[in-house]
Amino acid sequence: MQGFEWLLTLDQDTVLPHSFLRALGSALDQVTAVPEVAAVVPQITGEGRMLSPNYFLFDVLPRFFPKGFRGISPRPTFAFNSASTLRIRALRDIGGYSPLFWLDNSDAYIYRQLHLHGRQVYVAGDIQVDHEFSMFDVKQRVSLARYQNIVDAGCAFWDLELGTLAGLYHTASLVYRLYKHWKRGDDPAIRKITRETLRRRIFQSRRRRIREWKRSLQATLPRMLVDREPDRDLTRPKISVCMAAHNGERYIVAQLRSIIPQLSANDEIILADDASTDRTLDCVRSLNDARIHIIESKMQQGVLLTFEQAIRQASGTVICLSDQDDEWHPKKISTILDALRSHPEITMIVSDAKLVDEEGAPIAGSWYAQRGNFTDGFLSNLVRCKYLGCTMAFRARLLRKALPFPRSRQILHDIWIGTVNKLSGGETLYLEEPLVFYRRHGATVTGTRRLSLRRQIKLRLHLLYAAAGFWLRQHVGY
Repeated sequence: MQGFEWLLTLDQDTVLPHSFLRALGSALDQVTAVPEVAAVVPQITGEGRMLSPNYFLFDVLPRFFPKGFRGISPRPTFAFNSASTLRIRALRDIGGYSPLFWLDNSDAYIYRQLHLHGRQVYVAGDIQVDHEFSMFDVKQRVSLARYQNIVDAGCAFWDLELGTLAGLYHTASLVYRLYKHWKRGDDPAIRKITRETLRRRIFQSRRRRIREWKRSLQATLPRMLVDREPDRDLTRPKISVCMAAHNGERYIVAQLRSIIPQLSANDEIILADDASTDRTLDCVRSLNDARIHIIESKMQQGVLLTFEQAIRQASGTVICLSDQDDEWHPKKISTILDALRSHPEITMIVSDAKLVDEEGAPIAGSWYAQRGNFTDGFLSNLVRCKYLGCTMAFRARLLRKALPFPRSRQILHDIWIGTVNKLSGGETLYLEEPLVFYRRHGATVTGTRRLSLRRQIKLRLHLLYAAAGFWLRQHVGY
């Protein structure tokens, strides 16, 4: 696909209107200059019913756009593969299609990943496409093996990607499907598959369902594909350095110069600028390095949302967080990669940091010498946060659980990522070697002054609320 920007995907049972390519070209002309748009999708109908695209109301109930709707969807949007046109760069950034969803729900997986990476979908409602949806005619068009895969992949997708309430909705939809089987007089073998799937959703935990689904895939797919994690490459994994910047002209070039020599040609720096009013962006552009990708915000939105903006755009399999005013140890990335290779079970790495003043001169002690020994326990971090974002690196698969960040400005990105890693069963490796020169100066955002008691209580309550919601989504059987 060298030299091409867009990829059109088609199913064998889709009928395109005669004007399709002309209308698609017009839609692409409108969005090609908008890099956030990763897909252009028509409205697809079958037997007089709207089939695609759709969104979820309250993240639970599937809803369709009004017929003829045109524009960039304001909501996370899902669409059929058929007649979708995808930006090739965006596909590469999210790692392409998943071997786990090798047929059914492959499109749902792709659009979910696009959303998690901050991409948007343009709905071209002026293009109406007719599609013969096989699930409307299970008797004639769906074999038992295919129906089993449809049901299994659908349940796995809802388990892996959507929340507890959406899982309840999916369980209810299986009850309704059983009723439709009975009403239509469908094959008893088809009914049995639906009934057994419903039984598992009611009586088995979410983790057990996912484990059994992956085990069943091993019978049809090579084991290396079933067990493959996105970041387990035989070659050096791609590194994404995510940085939030705001009025950082004084130190940002020194920081970038400490990072860039450690990067490979395939690595990237995603720098999200939070409406700087100084020469921050001019300083960054003066380095003239194509691996630095800048995201500009016209309105100031704060540290949490700025880091989320950078992280969503990351396409690497290892994510390193960076402040704008520190400097990295020359062997930081190589040390992190060695640790990840030696400990394939770990999800996140935290290192110590050497404290320096405004001019880079050492200050007595290190961050954890002052803060106390590192621990990743949730309750201990609720009492006294030990996570320091600029020392953190983690496998990209953690983002599927950590995003989106809580919308409370009381919670910072580092403690949220650490909390999610802990509550989801991830392993953290602490490196005693200081890999960051952590600069302390008057404009430092964190750690320079003690919060008021009221602010401390408020922060902990917000974190407890967000953590409880995450834990329920992960562990309450759906």
